[in-house]
Amino acid sequence: MAEEKIGIFRAMLRYLRFWNWKKARGIIAAADNQFTGSADGISAAFDIQKDKMVVQYQGLRDAISEVEAVLEDKRSRLEELNIEEDELLKKREGALAKVESTNPETDALEYAKHVSAFERFQSRIDEIEEQQERLRVEVGETSKTMDKYLLQLQDFQAEIEKMPQQKAEAIADFVSAQRLIELNDRLQGLESSMDRGPISAVMNANKKLTAKARISEKLAGTDVRLQDKEYEQVGRQSTARSKMDEMLAARKLQKEGKTAKVMESADEEDRPKI
Repeated sequence: MAEEKIGIFRAMLRYLRFWNWKKARGIIAAADNQFTGSADGISAAFDIQKDKMVVQYQGLRDAISEVEAVLEDKRSRLEELNIEEDELLKKREGALAKVESTNPETDALEYAKHVSAFERFQSRIDEIEEQQERLRVEVGETSKTMDKYLLQLQDFQAEIEKMPQQKAEAIADFVSAQRLIELNDRLQGLESSMDRGPISAVMNANKKLTAKARISEKLAGTDVRLQDKEYEQVGRQSTARSKMDEMLAARKLQKEGKTAKVMESADEEDRPKI
């Protein structure tokens, strides 16, 4: 009994899932038909897509602008560190000169002061160089990423700019295909009775009348008589052709006979007389 309940429950779930899928497919198909069934629908589809792409383009552009602002801050920070390092290098050089010119034995305090200054400058220079290296790596990597994002943004912009042309071409293709279908339907005689004018009615009536006349000819034996006349004419032509061939052959024999007599006479004249 428990297994039977489980089977019914599963069957109901399966039915509900199929029903939900079928309804969803129907709604999707109806939504698609709103955009594919007319030129206005095609125009609306392109307008909706364009608006969506513009919003995405603006969001991507703003995100890239924020990253560019961060990148510019790092460049500025790197420039400031470079300036500070130049100043510290000069100060370190001065401290080093003081260390060289001071005798640690006679003036230990002065010597220690200069050494401490040199060490302080050097320590700060080391920190700056580490920060510079890190910033250079970050700026370089971010710049490459920005170049890729900018290319994508340019492609996005190009797609948006092409949409009016694509929209016009899609509408033109739809209208052209629709007109071709209508023309083919008319050429194949698929127009409805309401579309048939008086000329079409006359042509159809003539076709029916011609068909009746052909049937009546066959029933009356008219077509048999026509065939007999055709046979008679062919026979006459064959007889005439045979007569012509006979006469041509006779004339040929006659000509050949005359030619033979002429040749014999010529031979007799050429023979020596006794």
